[in-house]
Amino acid sequence: LARTPEEKAVQPALFAAPLAAHLAQAITPLVAGTGQRNELLDIATDGKRIDSHAYPLPLASVGQPCAWPLPPQGHALHHALARLQRESSQLLGNFLAEVAQNDRHENWRSLYRLAPARIASLRATPLGPQHADGLTVLPKADLHRHLGGCLSVAEQQTVAQAVWDSLSGEIKLQRLSDVREKLLKKEWPWDWPTHLHGPQRSALTAALLLHASDAQLQHNLYGTTAPRVALKKSAHGFAAYERPGELSGSALLAHPVAVAPYAQAIVAQARAEGLAYLELRGSPHKYRPQDPVGFLHDLRDALQAAGAQVHAPEGPHCATAPRIGFVWILDRRQRDTLAATVRNAVAAKAQLPGFVLGMDLAGDEGTHNPADIAPSFVPAFADCIPVTIHAGEGESAENIWQAAYHLHADRIGHGLTLAQHPQLAARFRDRGICLELCPSSNREVVGFHDPAYPATAGYPRYPLRDFIDSGLPVTLCTDNPGISRTTLAGEYLAAARMADGGLTLWEALALLRQAFVHAFLPSGERESLLKTVDQRIFSQLIASSSASPFL
Repeated sequence: LARTPEEKAVQPALFAAPLAAHLAQAITPLVAGTGQRNELLDIATDGKRIDSHAYPLPLASVGQPCAWPLPPQGHALHHALARLQRESSQLLGNFLAEVAQNDRHENWRSLYRLAPARIASLRATPLGPQHADGLTVLPKADLHRHLGGCLSVAEQQTVAQAVWDSLSGEIKLQRLSDVREKLLKKEWPWDWPTHLHGPQRSALTAALLLHASDAQLQHNLYGTTAPRVALKKSAHGFAAYERPGELSGSALLAHPVAVAPYAQAIVAQARAEGLAYLELRGSPHKYRPQDPVGFLHDLRDALQAAGAQVHAPEGPHCATAPRIGFVWILDRRQRDTLAATVRNAVAAKAQLPGFVLGMDLAGDEGTHNPADIAPSFVPAFADCIPVTIHAGEGESAENIWQAAYHLHADRIGHGLTLAQHPQLAARFRDRGICLELCPSSNREVVGFHDPAYPATAGYPRYPLRDFIDSGLPVTLCTDNPGISRTTLAGEYLAAARMADGGLTLWEALALLRQAFVHAFLPSGERESLLKTVDQRIFSQLIASSSASPFL
């Protein structure tokens, strides 16, 4: 609006006329001359952008638009517009400074280019089930997904069919005879997985997956441990959590025919979930004890044949092909063979650069002290291999301290009890050690309150809010999506339900970025991937309408 006599003098008479009621309630920026619309002052109301399409100006005559001739360059009106633009830029700078000051984690850089109203909306809108579809299509990264626990029962059956088809008719009859007793019963004895061990394990597993009824599989894989909350405290301990994965992982992958369909299912799963980056983790020495490095060669080739990127691309990352790498898991319980397994992992990283990305230590935290295990890790330390450690999943924060100081962890799997050790938490924040949180499996193993699961009433709240507020690097992962029957988008929705105060869309986007920031990639490739995904997220957000499921 004109604020000086000179400005008032150049206003057409139309400006002095009363505005229509729907225009009187709106203020929209005016850009003079050939400039483009200034997004800094963009305003939207009720989901409709204020422009000439939404609010057409009156016509001078039928079929003729109003003509508003502008004064020559240098006129007072141009000076007034320039001043207003400078002031708007200063206001934007103040707004973004306030956003940055209140954020515990930096968000995607391009998002700060959004209009202030859009940023404010993202910061104020709680993440909920209505955002599931929009969240799924955004490019995401999963840093903690076990190879052996990632396939659903239906996907396992597809792999089992390939194994079964490779067997002779005589062997098929023998394996069916071996599992006949189970096929005739609804409930199998608790120790039924031990009946599948031995050289015929993959064939026996295939026989059960393909010939047991869906009701039998669902009951014996999931039903016997229902309601699947705080299973570590149950009579069978952690084995109760692992029960749904007994017919997957090494049970199938021990057969060479299984590798290709397994890899195809992983890549299809990654695409369906919108994963731009995925770190699988597993124990090749369990899948193929005589040739674990050879197993990784086969897995890498099968993933590549299925359409994944398995090494650093020469140019920009492909927008449709997920980048997949592998983290070798060592088992605390296999102390006698640990040193040899570390040497195999170091050799595999040298032979498969860009695919073998790091190492992990898993297994019951109470079995061996990390200080005693550390000497076996020396070859990995010497080769500067990134390390993530399963620690603090319901166990003392002392375990997390040992993982950080004896095993030089770059990331911690779970780390739920870190809040019990404030000094260590501060050190993690200072060193940038990231926590890989897996809400669904944490609920199932340890036990946390989730409003969607009545059986969790009375359990403690999930510590995610504490970690975010303290500025700890943290990201969300799936752990074993086949076991927990979840997806990465599902984990964000679970976290929003379980965390104090929920999550806003802005916080969800920041957590999503943390996964890429802490990927076990060389810095150059990681930076390239971050920039590629940053642009994809920005493009998807600005291309979507205000009615988008995510916005």
